[in-house]
Amino acid sequence: MNTEMQTKIREWEAERDRNLRIHCPLVAAKFQRWIERAKKENDRQHFQPRDKIFNKKACS
Repeated sequence: MNTEMQTKIREWEAERDRNLRIHCPLVAAKFQRWIERAKKENDRQHFQPRDKIFNKKACS
């Protein structure tokens, strides 16, 4: 995971925790979704190189 994404995730985690402390669960959930999406995107790039991904429907 690159350093820019790590710092973004840390910022989002801090914002999520702050919102949980002030009893804003909906806003905290929004930040949690962002965190999970960023981690998922990073994992996807790690396991599937972009040049190997293609549209299977177009090939059939």
